[in-house]
Amino acid sequence: MTSSTDPEYIDTKLVKQGLKQLTPLFQELADWINQEFNCQVINIYYDKYIVARKPTPRLRIIFEYNIDADKFKDQSGCNDATKQEIIKDRFRQILTERSARGNFLTRLFKKSDLQNFDTDNIIVVFPSFEQIAIEEINEKIPKVEIERLEQELSSKNVWKVYQQFGTVTYFFYTKDQIEAYSNDGTTEELKILFLDLLKKYDEFNYINKDNFVVRFDSKEKFDTENDGNWFNYSRNF
Repeated sequence: MTSSTDPEYIDTKLVKQGLKQLTPLFQELADWINQEFNCQVINIYYDKYIVARKPTPRLRIIFEYNIDADKFKDQSGCNDATKQEIIKDRFRQILTERSARGNFLTRLFKKSDLQNFDTDNIIVVFPSFEQIAIEEINEKIPKVEIERLEQELSSKNVWKVYQQFGTVTYFFYTKDQIEAYSNDGTTEELKILFLDLLKKYDEFNYINKDNFVVRFDSKEKFDTENDGNWFNYSRNF
């Protein structure tokens, strides 16, 4: 899950909004993970993607918060291989148990719940809904509001307000201005100002000063180190 247009994000958003429920199979797995690992799974999404021209099954265990998703990463930031295997085994076990205890009519009328899952080479991943939701909130701010903000802050030597992913960067004109405004408290005021703007579009009340990054940079540095080119700046972001 990398953007707010991904089908698994859209599916999870419907769950968060109360417009969709997990299937009994996925709810059972989610409840087990929550209890076993003291976390909050919001959705489980199964699909297949192409690896070496072959469809590979993938099970996305989607946590609501970054703090829970981080519990399933190793020290290098990759998915924890041990926990992947534990959840694979439990998923296979639940499938076997549900199939065994269901009679013919149950299997007939709950066909979608017991579909043919390919679990032989299944990959388990652990994304966070909160992370992409924050990026979506940032993207929802209309361009006209950003332009208005830039105009209002021109008296504080703000040249540009630049959004990228789940962050925003205030550009002053010079490096010295960054230091001066950091010392007099202006940068903290600007952080709060942007967080207040974000809250207008924060459907699930996720945004806070700890999970949204506000940066400060300068046009001076942008021109000298990135040749005044936004592509170069974004590439080095």
